[in-house]
Amino acid sequence: MKIITIEEHFSSAKITEKIKQFRLKNSGGIGSENKGIQTLFNHYLPTNDDIEDVGIRRIDFMDKSGVDMQVISYGGGSPQSLPDPALAIELCREANDELHELIGKNPTRFAGFATLPVADPAAAANELERAVKELGFKGAMLAGTFQGKFFDADIFYPIFAKAAELDVPIYMHPGLIDKNIADYYFKDDRWPELVNSIFPATGYGWHMDSGIHVMRMILSGIFDKLPDLKLISGHWGEFVPFFLSRIDSEISTVATNLQHPFSFYYKNNIYITPSGIFDEAQLGFAITVMGADHIIHSGDYPYLIDNDTRNFLEKAPISDKYKAKIGHLNIEKLLRL
Repeated sequence: MKIITIEEHFSSAKITEKIKQFRLKNSGGIGSENKGIQTLFNHYLPTNDDIEDVGIRRIDFMDKSGVDMQVISYGGGSPQSLPDPALAIELCREANDELHELIGKNPTRFAGFATLPVADPAAAANELERAVKELGFKGAMLAGTFQGKFFDADIFYPIFAKAAELDVPIYMHPGLIDKNIADYYFKDDRWPELVNSIFPATGYGWHMDSGIHVMRMILSGIFDKLPDLKLISGHWGEFVPFFLSRIDSEISTVATNLQHPFSFYYKNNIYITPSGIFDEAQLGFAITVMGADHIIHSGDYPYLIDNDTRNFLEKAPISDKYKAKIGHLNIEKLLRL
């Protein structure tokens, strides 16, 4: 059985430096990092050696953990979120070109998701087309929100229309949440600083936010307009699969004016992955709710470096048929690998 994982990240030292210089020149722009965010980054970020390598170091991990292929996307500090459209276009293009070159050195072990300059949605759609048609990328990843807007906003529609036209998926990844929301729900002066940093982010908050993001995409009616559009949601669907029956009963088609119940779109247009949360109970629940055809394996390398990436699936109490689907067949079909 092959193992293909699809939420695996890299970053570019050159682009990181260019973004740093942009921040220094534009105080108060993107990434004006408060103390809590810096504490989170210090706790959570992988080493530069791990995340910048798309070669020997990464392949060594893959060989030891039984991963045949990674589908790689840009990690934290992505140029996607740059508010300057011209710079975002330039650096996203550069990031995609760099990843394409790295993949080309080991094309049987790596594939790629594009980074898109969402400050200019039309340019983002064009970059997605270039990345797919010229660079051979298999889709794109969008992380978090942009300038306080979720991607269900009408201005971002060209990105998703282009993805549907190209028949490639968009991976909806979490990102740092709005400070007011973080402060209200996930922080308390009585808690240690590290708890106040992790709880609104990797500990819970940005997963809730990302799940709501996918819900908003469905409720916007985009899948009635683009019925072939496919989205991918990590961390076992960011809580949403656990509430599908409740959502259907409370947010019914009478309320939404959608053509189908909420769960119809979720089960048909959304794929979910574990993102390195290797929990048999969640795997079993995901299969029960979603069916094995809409689950894809992922390890979240190098934010999580787990040598049991293959063993988790091989030892899981599910059928060999389901293991093969989750391990490689579903993603081979979705990405035409």
